[in-house]
Amino acid sequence: MFKFKIFEIPEGKSTRALSLTSDDLDLGEIKLNTGSVNIDFDRTSQFIRSVLVLDVMVELVCDRSLDVFDFVVNQSYEILFKFDMVEESADEQGAIRNIDHASKQIDIGQDVRDTILVNLPAKKLHPRFLDDEGNPVDFLEQKFGEASDDKEEVMDPRWAALKQLKK
Repeated sequence: MFKFKIFEIPEGKSTRALSLTSDDLDLGEIKLNTGSVNIDFDRTSQFIRSVLVLDVMVELVCDRSLDVFDFVVNQSYEILFKFDMVEESADEQGAIRNIDHASKQIDIGQDVRDTILVNLPAKKLHPRFLDDEGNPVDFLEQKFGEASDDKEEVMDPRWAALKQLKK
């Protein structure tokens, strides 16, 4: 699904759209609900530039309440496939890859997977634990029982009996 034969990509600009299901991509313990990947190709004689635009909904488990909630990942990622041998590199915005001359195809599957996983929050909080700006809301401190205003310490009667024996 994520492999494209080079001869099938036309010279110049072209577009492909992929619909994702949970069976298409292995995200480990994260469940993919739905998603789409729009790919804009720009092919020349030296390189193939592909811009991936991901719109994916994954199911996460809240770290605080263990409730399940949906999280949307909207991200774009650029991959430059070079016909000449170059040193491969990648960062959060894009990557430079070599084209596999033996199979004469390009594979974007790992880049789609990594883009989704990198854009998941480190602290998975259900939206009800976030304020309007997306910041975590602090827990309210609750005290149960009667509040005592006495500054005196209440001594255990057993300690009092032991102190009497000491005298």
